[in-house]
Amino acid sequence: MITTLTAASTERIVSELLDAEGTMGGSRVLTLLISTHAADLEEALTAAHGASLDHPSRIIAVVHPEDGAGSDDGADTLDAEIRVGHDAGAGETLVLRPHGAAAAHPDTLVVPFLLPDVPVVTWWPTTMPACAAQDPLGRLASTRITNAPAQADPAAALSALAPSHARGDIDLAWTRMTLWRAIVAATLGPVLREHEVRSVTVAGERANASLSLMFHWLRLRLGVPVERVDVEDFSGIAQVAVATSGGTWSIERADQERVRISSPDAAQPQIVTMPRREPITTLNEELRRLSPDVVYEEVLAALAADHRAAHIER
Repeated sequence: MITTLTAASTERIVSELLDAEGTMGGSRVLTLLISTHAADLEEALTAAHGASLDHPSRIIAVVHPEDGAGSDDGADTLDAEIRVGHDAGAGETLVLRPHGAAAAHPDTLVVPFLLPDVPVVTWWPTTMPACAAQDPLGRLASTRITNAPAQADPAAALSALAPSHARGDIDLAWTRMTLWRAIVAATLGPVLREHEVRSVTVAGERANASLSLMFHWLRLRLGVPVERVDVEDFSGIAQVAVATSGGTWSIERADQERVRISSPDAAQPQIVTMPRREPITTLNEELRRLSPDVVYEEVLAALAADHRAAHIER
């Protein structure tokens, strides 16, 4: 069920929201703030509602007006939608559409609707702020989730995030490679006990943010030369190849659902299930964590250092 409120006061929205919450029952484990534009709203809510099945949430989406849109006289007006039941996942969803002057201070709009005594998470599914921790909605949250892969140049967007990183920031480019990191670690664990790693090659999509993070993660962890190779007409990470004193171990994407692991001591490669990750899956993982990722911080700092060094060389 969707209730639409036009030119509403926060008091009216709170009253309607409390009535809707009373019909839903149950508890909420967090408040999820979504900062988005109208064109991206429904896709973002689909992911958020799917994740809420594991993490019952109050979802508050702030839909920012497009450039030049809004009231001509700068009037402070607010439209809202309250979604419950099958339109809202496991919880209630509040969609706020501020116009004119109201759009300039989204944090003051959402504060009356925050649930008490539960964490606040802010997610930017598409457009990213220059500094997540200083963004009006970001300041309200203990966890701030950005999405570099949704940008026109994901690797550049990730590099832009690095200098302003604060504890509690995370990007879904890192979450997308969780399974890759797990398989690489599981494959290399026994190898490192018996052989010396000499070099690593990571291959994949040009300007891919997850590939950039994989490059810096492996270089930090292994302390050996790592080469990045761009693969044309490919999406995501294509291959991680590790050259050692005992031969080369390779993990490469076989198709959308599987990877192929080859080793010098095996006659046939091993096929392992590893499906590409969907927005619901990655968002769900971060809502489950809700704690700073120290490894991500280290890798992002290394990426920022490389970016600064490259800038100085120019």
